Amino acid sequence: MADLEQARTLGMKVRLTEDKVVSRRESFKIEGRSAHRDSMLRHGVLISEAMTPDLERNISEVCERLSVPRSAVSAFVYASADVQADCLIDSMDSCVLRFTSGLVNLMDEAEFRFVASHELGHFILGHDSCGQFVSGSSAEGFMIQRSRELSADRIGYLGIENLDEALRAIMKTASGLTSEHLRFDVSMFLSQKELLTKPSSGEHKNSTHPSMLIRCRALIWFSMNIKSAGCLANLSDSSLEDINNRVTRDLERFVDGRIRLERNEVENDIFIWKLCLLIIAEGSFSKDLQGAVSKLVGKVELEQIRGFFELYEADDLHDETESRLNNALQQSEAEFPSSALDMEDKAFSRAYAIISEATA
Repeated sequence: MADLEQARTLGMKVRLTEDKVVSRRESFKIEGRSAHRDSMLRHGVLISEAMTPDLERNISEVCERLSVPRSAVSAFVYASADVQADCLIDSMDSCVLRFTSGLVNLMDEAEFRFVASHELGHFILGHDSCGQFVSGSSAEGFMIQRSRELSADRIGYLGIENLDEALRAIMKTASGLTSEHLRFDVSMFLSQKELLTKPSSGEHKNSTHPSMLIRCRALIWFSMNIKSAGCLANLSDSSLEDINNRVTRDLERFVDGRIRLERNEVENDIFIWKLCLLIIAEGSFSKDLQGAVSKLVGKVELEQIRGFFELYEADDLHDETESRLNNALQQSEAEFPSSALDMEDKAFSRAYAIISEATA
């Protein structure tokens, strides 16, 4: 029996770590979203037994496999040569799926079911139900959107339980080629990463989707231990964490390594300026304290702190340090809104731990 809560429990189990969780009960703007469905009723074709029996059968099949009530999903096809599909959550318990005719004509039935399951994954996972962690103005917002696509790919895979068909759908989307013109050599496709001139430069920071190459690799990591939804019951948290770590390493290496490095640098700035405030609160930067800081943090950081202290008179030092800490905190909130509090907690805890150990 279809049970949306059961589907959401499954989604929580397979959600990628960096796909930030939001409460589906949190209020979000749905005013006007009924107009989206009305527009599709006017300009598209509603997938139904009467009009599109094959598509209806495929949509119904993936809804049943993923425990999503078919009545919760309005699905449409509209005329476009583009290979596109999307999902809009129009209430807490319903969504609208859209597929271009270009995509439908390109995919075979199993490949279409993967795409449909992927889009249902966005609904199950609550993507777009709240903009709390996604901001077009922050680099981290785009990082989260890319992670959401990888989570939805996992749902897509579980909706068909066939890795080859899932990868075929991704490769077709990447190329726009039909089976007539495309030989499905996954190893050859994945080997394209070896031809990258500058893999560490990553992908466009404002891209909402990771490249098809990375999506294939991430899905392969996932499928190595998970063959079906039934496997999840016996999958340990450590095994899933290992899979997520593999995917994260790929993201760091090929997609958004520079952004992640910037996040680490901002967190380190918060740590350094908080440490400086704690040192100032000690009343003096004694030789013993300097030695402990050098041991625990490093000689380079020690020299930077000493150099900074020498720039200011005692009366101005506290205010300048506090100002720099506030600037670093504001930078974290602006550029990494979902991680800002966690960054602050980690940096502050580290600073307090060092002072505690140094003055013990």
